Amino acid sequence: MKDSYDGATSDSTGAFSFTTVDTGAQTILITTVGYKPFEQQVTIGSTPIRVDALMKEEPNELTAVVITAGTFEASDTKRTTVLNPLDIVTTASANADITGAIRTLPGAQQVGENGGLFVRGGTAEETKVFIDGTVVNNFFFSSVPDIAQRGRFSPFIFKGTVFSSGGYSALYGQALSSALILESVDIAEETSGSFGLSTVGANAGYQKLSKDKKSSWGVNYNYTNLAAYFAVIKQRIDNFRVPELHNGEANFRVRTSKTGILKFYTYFNTSVVGLRRPDIDSALLKDAFGLKNFNFYSNLSWKEKLGKNWKINIGASVSTNTDKIKNDLQDQANRNQQLLYEPYNSKAFSIKSDNDLSQIKAVFERRLAGLSAVRFGGEYLYFNDKTVFGNQFVSGVKTTVDDHYKAGFACLWHFLSEA
Repeated sequence: MKDSYDGATSDSTGAFSFTTVDTGAQTILITTVGYKPFEQQVTIGSTPIRVDALMKEEPNELTAVVITAGTFEASDTKRTTVLNPLDIVTTASANADITGAIRTLPGAQQVGENGGLFVRGGTAEETKVFIDGTVVNNFFFSSVPDIAQRGRFSPFIFKGTVFSSGGYSALYGQALSSALILESVDIAEETSGSFGLSTVGANAGYQKLSKDKKSSWGVNYNYTNLAAYFAVIKQRIDNFRVPELHNGEANFRVRTSKTGILKFYTYFNTSVVGLRRPDIDSALLKDAFGLKNFNFYSNLSWKEKLGKNWKINIGASVSTNTDKIKNDLQDQANRNQQLLYEPYNSKAFSIKSDNDLSQIKAVFERRLAGLSAVRFGGEYLYFNDKTVFGNQFVSGVKTTVDDHYKAGFACLWHFLSEA
């Protein structure tokens, strides 16, 4: 009985009975897991009262997970979390890398000599990563021969991780094998600062929460140099330039209303590395590979509820990535060689590659009964790739590719349940 200690638990057939000393108008409340609460007004007197209750099933989070099998989701908006930032940094063999932890899930493959996320036999290019709804063009550090690269972004800047190993929404197209969908954290919980120093580098950060707790901003910087580590822990790889990285990030977040939030995030990274490997065609020669990389990424997103059943999500992002690669053919004394006959005449070369991406995307959502919803919207992406190639025979060979990608999409999420 509502607002009372009197009540009972039903048997396997749903029958129950109890007595009470209360009289007059009362409310009988019946609840069970997976069904909507049932209430009935009764007037208690001297005669027994019979209540026949018809329970209606209530869609819930667990039902949604069961229906959309093949999706692993971690989000503060869900009652059950599969992977949160702490899970990622403590997952064995993940090395605090988001995709390193994702690779431990069913459907993802472990590939030790190549960067990227491989899902169910697809290539790394067939798995895209999205931050706050927009695609990230260079989520991983630039590739180095025979060494898998980790992701650029810290797991602690994200509150939600959705990984699809089988199917995904029409919001993420381009004929992908999978989509890794990341949602950044909201306003900082408190003002805080951090500083770290280790044998591999140093880092510092600061987050400022406004007095009204409606906005926050922050900056972070990290420097990594593996010279001291490699001096103590000898490596099988012959590094003539130890890995050295600078990366920084800044964020700003503000509440635009009780239900809306505007988020801005920007990131930059520079890195250099150089290593020698045995040449595949001669035991007397080596390939000396050098890489200089610059990466920049910015994301702006806005979420808002429009009335009771409508939501809008608008996002825009820009990114640029520059790789300067120089590969030399060397002898056992590490002296450069210029050989004019095959296959050695093509092994000394230089490449400068520039990859730019701009995107804008809008998604509208209309909630229907239960957990059902319809989502629709559109997006525009502009890709610009430039490559300059040179070797001992040619120099300054330029290749440019422009791609304008426009798409509209609509999808209906409808959850069926038995009455």
